Parts: sequence; structure tokens; C-alpha cells
Amino acid sequence: MTVVEARPSPAARRPGRNIVAEIAARRRVDLERELAEPIDLDRAPPARPVVERFAAPGLHLIAEIKRASPSAGRIAGTGEDIVARARAYAAGGAAAISVLCEPHWFGGSVEDLRAVRAAVSIPVLAKEFVVDPRQLEFLRAAGAYLVLLLAVLHRGKGRLGSLVEQARSLGLEPLVEAHDERELGLALDTGARLIGLNNRDLRTLEVDPDRAGRLRELVPDDRLVVAESGVRDADTIARWRAQGFDGALVGEALMRSTDAAGAARSFVTAGRAPADPANTARRPLVKICGITDERGAVAAAAGGADAIGLNVVAGTPRALSLVEAANLARTLRTRTSARVARPLIVAITADATPGELEAIVAAIDPDAVQLSGRESVASVAAVGRPAWKVLHLPADAPIAPADVVLQAGRIVDLGRAYLGAGVERLLLDSAGGVHPGGTGRRAAVALAAAVARELPVILAGGLTPRNVATALREVPAVGVDVASGVELPREPNERPSKDPYRTVLFLKRARAARDDRPNVPFGPTPVHAGLLDADGAGRWGMERDFGGRYVPETLMAALQQLETAYDALRHDPVFWADLRILLERFAGRPTALYRADRLAEAVHAEAARLAASTRREPIVPRLRLYLKREDLAHTGAHKINNAMGQALLTRRLGKSRVIAETGAGQHGVATATACALLELPCVVYMGAEDIERQGPNVLRMRALGAEVRSVTSGTATLKDAVNEAMRDWVTNVETTHYVLGSAMGPHPYPTIVRDLQRRIGDEAAAQLLDIEGRLPDLAIACVGGGSNAIGLLARFIGEPSVRLAVAEAAGDGLATGRHAAAILGGTPGILHGSRSLMLQDRDGQVVEAHSASAGLDYPGIGPQIAALAEAHRIEVAAATDRQAVAAMKTTTRTEGILPALETSHAISALPRILAGVDGLPGGWPAEVLVLLGFSGRGDKDLAALARFDDVEPWASVR
Repeated sequence: MTVVEARPSPAARRPGRNIVAEIAARRRVDLERELAEPIDLDRAPPARPVVERFAAPGLHLIAEIKRASPSAGRIAGTGEDIVARARAYAAGGAAAISVLCEPHWFGGSVEDLRAVRAAVSIPVLAKEFVVDPRQLEFLRAAGAYLVLLLAVLHRGKGRLGSLVEQARSLGLEPLVEAHDERELGLALDTGARLIGLNNRDLRTLEVDPDRAGRLRELVPDDRLVVAESGVRDADTIARWRAQGFDGALVGEALMRSTDAAGAARSFVTAGRAPADPANTARRPLVKICGITDERGAVAAAAGGADAIGLNVVAGTPRALSLVEAANLARTLRTRTSARVARPLIVAITADATPGELEAIVAAIDPDAVQLSGRESVASVAAVGRPAWKVLHLPADAPIAPADVVLQAGRIVDLGRAYLGAGVERLLLDSAGGVHPGGTGRRAAVALAAAVARELPVILAGGLTPRNVATALREVPAVGVDVASGVELPREPNERPSKDPYRTVLFLKRARAARDDRPNVPFGPTPVHAGLLDADGAGRWGMERDFGGRYVPETLMAALQQLETAYDALRHDPVFWADLRILLERFAGRPTALYRADRLAEAVHAEAARLAASTRREPIVPRLRLYLKREDLAHTGAHKINNAMGQALLTRRLGKSRVIAETGAGQHGVATATACALLELPCVVYMGAEDIERQGPNVLRMRALGAEVRSVTSGTATLKDAVNEAMRDWVTNVETTHYVLGSAMGPHPYPTIVRDLQRRIGDEAAAQLLDIEGRLPDLAIACVGGGSNAIGLLARFIGEPSVRLAVAEAAGDGLATGRHAAAILGGTPGILHGSRSLMLQDRDGQVVEAHSASAGLDYPGIGPQIAALAEAHRIEVAAATDRQAVAAMKTTTRTEGILPALETSHAISALPRILAGVDGLPGGWPAEVLVLLGFSGRGDKDLAALARFDDVEPWASVR
């Protein structure tokens, strides 16, 4: 074994030295001796799959064997058993092992490479300084399956590309490493499938931990990308995965670990694709179309394709005979791994007669039949299997906005007609080619997006591993379909065949396109845009008459800074991945979805009683009631979602102090908790009245290190706490971020809070789809400022089949004027920097809100909720204090769960809506699937319940 030369790391960093050049020069000298013996390539071991490993979902670990380095000096002990360590890496889940072969600076050798290759069954990377083409044969004969090629050493025209081609011809997969844009350009000009981006400059050994991330944006998605250097913990790996890296090469952090397998496992786990319900629900269906041979079919199935298309349209390039198609279908049914769900088999047809369709179904026995021609709506009934219909769009070309609206309208009408006739799925493809079906070109993006906003469509035409992720972010399609984009180069007079590597890479890029991007649409939302998002001025609604930014000039700069910072983060997968991981590990997400059957029976009985007492005779439906258990989140309510997100945002803003307001105390507790975790000083403003009502939460905030400042002005409740917090922000705006607790206030707060809370509904929708196979008929939540309500309902605004409802606090009763029902009892006005519905008198002065629930005791509502109410997209009910307490006691007795008083308003309102007493007119089906946002737990409200001792639960449970 070669002995490491003593090279202290400070010397390696002397100004003016070019370390990589020195190493390369020494290697050229050594090679004359090392390559003197003949090389016997016949002794090279059989190939092991390499790129297929990295094309699988997630980021994969290349674990390195490294005895020393010029930056760190000696790393491994003199007696280090590198074979045992390599086996530990493999046991920990590493996808490949990297072995340093350079002897003088890194203490490596080809003997190390041979020993590791013989000891593990996974691919081995030769981490060598290749300066001579002969080294490639030498390394392959020694057992390498991958080889490192440094772009910095091969800047001559064509040199790097020649080495890549030679390596591939020998069965070596080249990992071409770059450190800057010039080197990356050289790497991308080659045919290398693996591109390494090194945070370390090998000339100076300096590390820029963000360099690889910046360069990643320049690498097209048809390459696999590996990040290198600067890893200290698994969090770095998780961020690299979010940035779109496919692999990470980790050396020193693993070599210094005393538990090599455990350390490797932690990195492997961090690199896995997100598995939470909200992320998995955003992933598209992926269909691999035009399969022509068994190899392509097996590769697509093994890669996890949801559907495979077998083309039986005579005269087209990928046409199969019925016998060939039947044989491929049989292969898919018999050879699909038990670990992977079998893809749907789709028979591709075009303008087939009923007799031809009958023969196709009989021969292939497909799961669905795709109609790719000009089939009429009436012809769908003759298919005999679930039908998929292609809608044809013009190929990508400039289209005037007016023409987009006109053409999209025609296509949407046609699509709805097909869906009404029983078509199961719709596809969008470009038309105009010489064959029936698609053209292999992208459809006009603006037109495709306009159609996809109205209809659930699978996007086809011109898609490749390089562009599919971008396409899925541009067009809210529910799926993608690819044929020519994953094929091998065409051979004359031969049918096209699929490239297994490009196929699995396409699947990976499509599935990951929307991961940790919760604000990217992923399906149709056929409602007015103003109900879904604010415009550039922060205005909501069909008339854009709610929201905005009405604040003193002293706050404008801070709000503009916040808007700019959040715009940069809103679609940043690293930010959302950091937050998701934090909420999973720390806050207990995803929260449970609980079926409350006994409470459902009580709700039904109460609804029947209400219907009878009002002499109504509606059919009160039976119901399956699911509670989205935000009370199980850390701190006992949904508030932790927003507080943790804004605490991370505070760091991104470079602010050093946090302030917040609170009513019920849950937002204050959540903010204090997040600040304690992230080491941020925290001040919470709370009305004196609320401090009296919510004593336990005050104690919790102080225990967490927050300063609780009592507000005695006005009614000493939530409104006044907001006022004081804003005064503090004006005074300390340079150092302080205001963590506003609800989806209200000046732009961009309503958007920020909605985005941070929307995981409630995103999770619940995915959980319901998994359990029930469909979305709810009704989603309902209590509403004060609106964070809980919009967090649950945002997912369903664009789902016409889902009725939405909110429950306001009626206090002593709407007729008394002592309530907090800003929708039912309010008018448009400006409150706390935003135009919305609010309680005010004829002179525009704020009327104080009244509710036993501190969290709902607010005289306004968030602007998006106001816009939804004005458009009649949500139904509005109200519950008095006493009605809410009765529902609270009913829930506790039937389910053993103590709801917050805020949550109890939604429970109380539910039977009133089902009975037709409140809400919009319209009947219900015989059985209703209901989702209720269970926003928090009620232990904080026990003391306040003393004055409601006389209130009984509903009659059915007494």
C-alpha cells in the first residue's frame, strides 16, 4: 500500500499554488511506471448498472474511501480496514463506492480499488486524476465501473469528449466534474450522462458551499447531476435533493464517522424523494407510449410507469400487430415485479370501426382504449373498455391572447362533451402530422395551459427528460405522455425502440417536477383567478376589490422587501423542503385524518332535529365525517405551520428579532416555539382580556422564552394586539419581522399565511383520496381572521364538486350586535392594512367583536375569504357561544377528543348546513362525505367554560 506523503493542509493553500496542476504533473510521471505492464481487459469484471441507479427517484449516495486529502491532511487511521468500511457503506444503502487512486496527496491506490470492487456488489468509481487515455483501460481492468474525468485537466478542443467516448466504449461510465461555468460548458459539450459539480476549487482547495447549487440551474435535465464537497450533515443532502441533484459524493464526513453504515444510511434517507401525502398527490400520471419491444416494456414497468401504450394503428411508425401487442401485454402482466404496481395497458387506436375495436379488446385485453383520431362523442359508447380520448392542439407557435381564449373555449367544450359521454381520461397532443395521433412536437404552451386550467388532461407531444419538468410547471396537467422523447436513435427501416435509460430518467423528472413546490398548480381550477391568487397589487376577488396594502409610509419599504423576498421563496423547493422536514420531525406532520363515526351520528341526529323544528322537510343525509386533526400538531393547533415557516423566512430576510400578536394564545405559543428552536428573540402582543382568558398559553409562551406584552387599549383583545404589534414593527422595522398569525393584513401577508397553511387541505385531500378514493362533498372550518379556514379550503376552491363552508362566531347572537361575524354581519372596509369585510358602524369606525372564543374574537376577515364569500364560493354559517359549547361537549363525549372552542363553532354549524338552516340552497346526496378542519385542542378553554356550566350537549348524546 502506498504511504501518504506528509503534506500539511496549510501548505496546500499557499497563495499562487495550483494544486490540481501539481497533482496532474506528478501523475504523468508516475504513469510511465504504472502503465509499463500490458493491460488485460479480458480480466475486467462484468458490468454493473450505473446510470439506472441514479435515474431512480431521489438523490443517491456515492460514498468515498479516502485516506487523506490535501485540504484535510490524513483522514483515515494507519490501520483502517477500507474493505470493511466499503461494506458498511453498501450496507447503509450507498448506490456506489468511490475509491481514491492517487497515491501522494490522497494515499490511494489501484490496489484499494481492486479490493473494494471484490468486496461489494455495487458499482465502484475510480476517483483518479486521468491525464492519459491509457489510464481508462488500466482502471477498467482493475474493476472500475465509473471513472472521474476532470474538465479542468482537459480544456483542449475535443479532448474531454474523446475521453468520454473512450470510457463508454470500455464499459466505464464517466463522471465529468466541473467547478465553474467554463468547465461546465466543456462537460456539457460531451456525451457524458453523469455531470459532477464540485463546490471545491481544486486549484486553490477553497470551498464555496453554494457553488454546486448555482451551477445546477445551468445543467439540462437530460443529464444526471452529482454534487460534491462541503457535506457536513444529512440536511445538506436533503437540500441538494430539493435542488434537483441525482447524486452526492461524500468523503470526509463519512470517513470520520465511527459508524460508517449508520452515517451512510442517514445520508441515503435524506436523499429520498418526499413521501408525504401532499407531495405524492401532486405527482402526475406518467404514460410511456409506443412501446415496440419487450426490453422497452420491462424498463417502463420497472421504472414505475403508470400506463404503457401499445400502438395498433396500421401504417404508423410504432404500429404493432395484434399478436405482437398481445404478447407485450402478456409480458407486462407476467414479468412486472411484485414490488412495483403493474402499469395500465392502453391500446392506442385511431378511427377504428366498432368491429376493429372489438377485435383489439379481445386480443390485447387492455385496461383502456385510447382514441387518437377524429372519433365522435357518440362513438365512445362502442369502445367496450374505459376510453381515453386525445384532443388535438396546434403545435407550438405564437398565438394571440384573444385566440388562446377562443381556441381553448372550443377545446374545453369538446372535452366536456367527451367526459359527459363517459370518457375516463383526456389527452392533449399537437396535431398536423402525416400520421393519425401526435406529431412529436410541443403543443402551444399558452393554449395547453388554458385548457388544463379547465379540464383534467394528460399532456403529450414533444416531451423529453430535458423538458418534462418545465412543462409540468407551465401547464397544470394531471399527467404526461411520451413516445419519441425516450427513444434510441432511429435505425433505417426499423421500428423505433425505447432507451431504458431515457425512459427511467423521464419518469424521474416528471415525478419530481412539482415536489416541494406546493404553490404550483397540478390540476384544473375552473374558477375565477381572483379567487385563487392575488394580483400584483395584492388584490383578490372577481372584481379585485379586496386586499391591497393600506399602511403608513414607514411600513411600505418593509412590506416591499418582504414581498420581494417571498416572491423568490414561493417556488423555491429548498425553502419548502427545509420547512417540510422541520414540520415532519418537529411538529408531527402530516397530522392524522380521523373518521368520527359517533360524532357523525350525533351531527345527523341534530340536523334532523333542526330540520323538524323549522318545519323543513329536506332529506337530512347520512354522513361519513373525517376530522383533520390539527390538534395533534406540536403546540396543539394549526398555528405551528405558519409560525415555523415565517421563522425560517425571518432568517432569509436577515432579521434578528420576531414579534407576533395572539388572541387565543395558540399563535403566540407556536411563534415562541419556532423562535426557541431557531434561536430568535420573540415578543408576543396579547390583549389583557385574552391574557385573562388564556392563562395556560401565557405561561407556555413565557416558559419558551418569549416576552408577552399585555395590551390594554380598546377592548384589550386580538384587534388591539395587532395594532400594538404594527406600532412595534414601524419602530423596529430594520431588525424585526412581524409574524402575522392569520391570512389577513397588508399584501403579501394573506398570500404568505395561506401558502404556509395550505398543507392542511393538501394533506387532507390526499388522505381522503387514499381512504375513500375521492374528494369530500363538503369541507368546513371555523373562521376568524382566516388562517385555519383558508388552510383547509385552499385545496378545494378549484374543485367544483366540493362545497365549502365556514363557521363564524355569533357571540351572543347576530341580532344582539354582540358577535364576531364579519361576513354575515359586516361590510367592506379597511382594517389592519387590507380592504375586506369587517364590523363597522355607519361612520366607518370599527365595531368591537364579541366571542367567548379568543381566536375568533376579531372584527374582520382575510381578503381571500371575503372574495370567496362575495362570489358565493363558500357557504357561511354562524354559531353562538352557547351553541359552540354544546358542540364542544358533544364531541368530547362521543369521540373522547376535546376540541378548541374555535373548532367547536365548525362542529356546531355542520348540522345547520346539512339541515338547510344555514348555507346556500341546494340538496345533498343520500350520503355525504364531510371533511372538518379540527383546528386545535381545547384544554386552553377549560377555564373559560365555567360560565357555560348550564349548557348541555346535543340531545342525542345526553
